[in-house]
Amino acid sequence: MSILPPAVFVYGTLKRSEERERCWPRKPLFVEPATVLGRLVDLGPYPALLPPVADDRDVVLGELWSFALVDLAETLRVLDEVECYGVGDVDLYVRQVVACSTLNGELVGAHCYFLADAGEAQRARRVRADALGYCQWSPRRRTT
Repeated sequence: MSILPPAVFVYGTLKRSEERERCWPRKPLFVEPATVLGRLVDLGPYPALLPPVADDRDVVLGELWSFALVDLAETLRVLDEVECYGVGDVDLYVRQVVACSTLNGELVGAHCYFLADAGEAQRARRVRADALGYCQWSPRRRTT
Protein backbone atom coordinates (compact mmCIF):
# COMPACT_ATOMS: atom_id res chain seq x y z
CA MET A 1 0.00 0.00 0.00
CA SER A 2 1.45 3.39 -0.96
CA ILE A 3 0.74 6.56 0.95
CA LEU A 4 0.36 9.76 -1.04
CA PRO A 5 2.67 12.56 0.08
CA PRO A 6 0.86 15.08 2.30
CA ALA A 7 2.21 18.08 0.39
CA VAL A 8 1.41 20.15 -2.69
CA PHE A 9 3.89 22.17 -4.75
CA VAL A 10 2.44 25.34 -6.29
CA TYR A 11 4.06 27.87 -8.61
CA GLY A 12 1.36 30.38 -9.56
CA THR A 13 -1.99 31.71 -8.46
CA LEU A 14 -2.29 29.31 -5.47
CA LYS A 15 0.82 30.74 -3.78
CA ARG A 16 0.55 32.96 -0.72
CA SER A 17 -0.54 36.53 -1.56
CA GLU A 18 -1.77 35.46 -5.00
CA GLU A 19 -5.25 35.49 -6.52
CA ARG A 20 -6.30 31.95 -5.52
CA GLU A 21 -4.63 31.65 -2.12
CA ARG A 22 -8.09 31.64 -0.52
CA CYS A 23 -9.05 28.50 -2.49
CA TRP A 24 -7.15 26.21 -0.10
CA PRO A 25 -9.82 24.31 1.87
CA ARG A 26 -7.56 23.33 4.78
CA LYS A 27 -4.89 25.17 6.70
CA PRO A 28 -1.38 23.84 6.02
CA LEU A 29 0.97 22.72 8.76
CA PHE A 30 3.56 24.95 7.10
CA VAL A 31 4.50 26.53 3.78
CA GLU A 32 8.07 26.87 2.57
CA PRO A 33 9.94 27.80 -0.61
CA ALA A 34 10.85 24.80 -2.77
CA THR A 35 11.85 23.91 -6.31
CA VAL A 36 10.96 21.34 -8.95
CA LEU A 37 12.44 20.64 -12.36
CA GLY A 38 10.31 21.46 -15.39
CA ARG A 39 9.51 24.15 -17.92
CA LEU A 40 7.43 27.09 -16.73
CA VAL A 41 5.37 29.07 -19.22
CA ASP A 42 3.29 32.23 -18.86
CA LEU A 43 -0.26 31.84 -20.16
CA GLY A 44 -1.17 35.43 -19.24
CA PRO A 45 -3.44 35.36 -16.21
CA TYR A 46 -1.78 32.20 -14.88
CA PRO A 47 1.27 30.02 -15.45
CA ALA A 48 1.66 26.40 -16.46
CA LEU A 49 4.32 23.83 -15.76
CA LEU A 50 5.48 21.13 -18.13
CA PRO A 51 7.32 18.02 -16.92
CA PRO A 52 11.09 18.06 -17.36
CA VAL A 53 12.70 16.36 -20.30
CA ALA A 54 16.38 15.46 -20.70
CA ASP A 55 17.49 18.68 -22.41
CA ASP A 56 14.81 21.01 -21.02
CA ARG A 57 15.03 21.14 -17.22
CA ASP A 58 14.70 24.50 -15.56
CA VAL A 59 14.63 24.95 -11.78
CA VAL A 60 11.17 26.31 -10.97
CA LEU A 61 10.75 28.13 -7.65
CA GLY A 62 7.42 27.91 -5.86
CA GLU A 63 5.93 26.92 -2.53
CA LEU A 64 5.58 23.57 -0.80
CA TRP A 65 2.36 23.40 1.23
CA SER A 66 2.48 20.58 3.80
CA PHE A 67 -0.70 19.16 5.36
CA ALA A 68 -1.82 16.76 8.04
CA LEU A 69 -2.72 13.41 6.43
CA VAL A 70 -6.32 13.84 7.55
CA ASP A 71 -6.57 17.04 5.44
CA LEU A 72 -4.98 15.71 2.25
CA ALA A 73 -8.00 14.15 0.51
CA GLU A 74 -10.20 17.24 0.88
CA THR A 75 -7.35 19.52 -0.14
CA LEU A 76 -6.70 17.54 -3.33
CA ARG A 77 -10.43 17.29 -4.12
CA VAL A 78 -10.83 21.08 -4.00
CA LEU A 79 -7.58 21.81 -5.83
CA ASP A 80 -8.55 19.34 -8.58
CA GLU A 81 -11.66 21.48 -9.16
CA VAL A 82 -9.67 24.71 -9.08
CA GLU A 83 -7.15 23.31 -11.58
CA CYS A 84 -9.81 21.67 -13.80
CA TYR A 85 -8.45 18.16 -13.28
CA GLY A 86 -10.82 15.21 -13.44
CA VAL A 87 -13.96 17.33 -13.20
CA GLY A 88 -14.98 17.73 -16.85
CA ASP A 89 -14.58 16.25 -20.27
CA VAL A 90 -11.14 17.80 -20.84
CA ASP A 91 -8.51 18.43 -18.19
CA LEU A 92 -6.68 21.76 -18.16
CA TYR A 93 -4.09 20.37 -15.76
CA VAL A 94 -3.08 16.91 -14.58
CA ARG A 95 -1.89 16.13 -11.07
CA GLN A 96 1.30 14.11 -10.58
CA VAL A 97 3.61 13.36 -7.68
CA VAL A 98 7.01 14.99 -8.13
CA ALA A 99 10.27 15.34 -6.24
CA CYS A 100 10.63 18.78 -4.69
CA SER A 101 13.73 20.25 -3.11
CA THR A 102 13.33 22.61 -0.21
CA LEU A 103 15.78 25.48 -0.10
CA ASN A 104 17.61 23.75 2.77
CA GLY A 105 18.23 20.74 0.49
CA GLU A 106 15.59 18.29 1.73
CA LEU A 107 14.01 16.13 -1.00
CA VAL A 108 10.23 15.80 -0.56
CA GLY A 109 7.49 14.17 -2.61
CA ALA A 110 4.58 16.46 -3.45
CA HIS A 111 1.53 16.70 -5.67
CA CYS A 112 1.93 19.16 -8.53
CA TYR A 113 -0.30 20.27 -11.40
CA PHE A 114 1.12 20.13 -14.94
CA LEU A 115 -0.45 21.54 -18.09
CA ALA A 116 -2.42 18.78 -19.82
CA ASP A 117 -2.12 20.16 -23.37
CA ALA A 118 1.54 20.60 -24.26
CA GLY A 119 0.45 22.16 -27.56
CA GLU A 120 -0.98 25.12 -25.65
CA ALA A 121 2.43 25.68 -24.08
CA GLN A 122 4.00 26.04 -27.54
CA ARG A 123 2.09 29.31 -27.94
CA ALA A 124 3.05 30.63 -24.49
CA ARG A 125 6.05 32.67 -23.38
CA ARG A 126 8.63 30.62 -21.51
CA VAL A 127 9.59 31.97 -18.09
CA ARG A 128 13.36 32.36 -18.01
CA ALA A 129 15.62 32.00 -14.99
CA ASP A 130 16.37 35.03 -12.85
CA ALA A 131 19.83 36.07 -11.62
CA LEU A 132 19.70 33.34 -8.93
CA GLY A 133 18.91 30.63 -11.49
CA TYR A 134 15.21 30.19 -10.62
CA CYS A 135 12.26 30.36 -12.98
CA GLN A 136 9.31 31.93 -11.21
CA TRP A 137 6.04 33.36 -12.40
CA SER A 138 4.69 36.68 -11.25
CA PRO A 139 1.30 38.08 -12.26
CA ARG A 140 1.16 41.10 -14.51
CA ARG A 141 0.41 44.25 -12.60
CA ARG A 142 -2.90 45.83 -13.57
CA THR A 143 -2.89 49.49 -14.43
CA THR A 144 -5.93 51.65 -13.89
